Amino acid sequence: MKQKFLVLLFVIASVSATSLIIIQVFQIKRTVAISDNMLSVNIGNAMDNVIDQLSSYQTGTFKYQILDSLITDELIVNGVDITPYVGIMNNSMDEFLYCSVPGKEIRLQESPYKYYLAPDLSVDGLYIVLDFPSTALFMLKNSHIYVYISIILIFVIFISFIFSIRTIVVQKKLDEMKTDFINNMTHEIKTPIATIGLACEMLKDESVSNEQKSRLNFINIINDENRRMRVLIETILQNAKMANKNFRLNCKEFPLNKVITDVAKSFTLTMNNKGGTLDVDLQADPDILYADELHITNLVYNLIDNAIKYSTAEPYVKICTKKEGENILLTIEDHGIGISKDDQKHIFEKFYRVSTGNVHNVKGFGIGLNYVSQVVALHQGKISVDSELGRGTTFTILLPAE
Repeated sequence: MKQKFLVLLFVIASVSATSLIIIQVFQIKRTVAISDNMLSVNIGNAMDNVIDQLSSYQTGTFKYQILDSLITDELIVNGVDITPYVGIMNNSMDEFLYCSVPGKEIRLQESPYKYYLAPDLSVDGLYIVLDFPSTALFMLKNSHIYVYISIILIFVIFISFIFSIRTIVVQKKLDEMKTDFINNMTHEIKTPIATIGLACEMLKDESVSNEQKSRLNFINIINDENRRMRVLIETILQNAKMANKNFRLNCKEFPLNKVITDVAKSFTLTMNNKGGTLDVDLQADPDILYADELHITNLVYNLIDNAIKYSTAEPYVKICTKKEGENILLTIEDHGIGISKDDQKHIFEKFYRVSTGNVHNVKGFGIGLNYVSQVVALHQGKISVDSELGRGTTFTILLPAE
């Protein structure tokens, strides 16, 4: 319902803003037409007055130079506060007898403001021609500039509205993702707690605790679930810390192959229970990495855990390392359900979970791969994914050795 309301609100606002813009455009055209007509009328009235005044001059006493001040004064009286270029042309309009600003003859010839002077002062008659400076005329015709400004403001408000709607939608989506994250995290934490509780109850049973093999099996379960919960909490905490600009890595030298071996051993029981295979091929030599051991350990754990979770039946996971120049190349490959092309674009985003269709038995809370990508970025490394639905996924990480 909320989504439909936002769409409806957006449509109403869009139609309203568009209607306002259309109204303003018509208003501009109307205002421009009125301004042009009023300008022509005012100039015509001023020139009628000028010609009437000139009629009082006797033949031979008229001086062209008096036109400048006479025309300017009349224009001001009629509301046109612009000093024009003034020209006097002969009756055939092929010769200038006077030009107030030499060099403007061509513009004056093309001007529409031409007024016939009756032959009281001249046997053949004359034409008074006016031309107005482009900038001044533009400002006069566009005294309604506020209309343009209003359109711009409407457009700005419209863009702001779109941005606000987009922000609301993004925030709503983020809120939903956070809610899913909290639900998934709660489930993830409750599961190992319940398993540990069940294992402890079984250990209290004397018939079980007296059998060394069963006792050891339950202790391993408790240890694995405890490790799983510890890594989960550590991933969440470290992911939150990485959002801080002041976050710093605690780098030191350590053997990467040993870290991978230790992490792989922690999945032995899980793989045995699932009947899967964890293949480790560590060829990097030397394998000394200058990095934050805690984060690299969590990185490897997350990728192996994902490889197992997103595998069907008997999981197969292969971990390889090899030296590549000054870098160490780490690949983690599985033969699981794979990742679609669309999902591959988003898998490193926070709270994003890969869709598994109608299957809902894949646990997770959507920050594992985001955490992995942040760790790689902080170590100045590179990460890529190669996957195909139904055939598996391979994560390739290139880390600087020093």
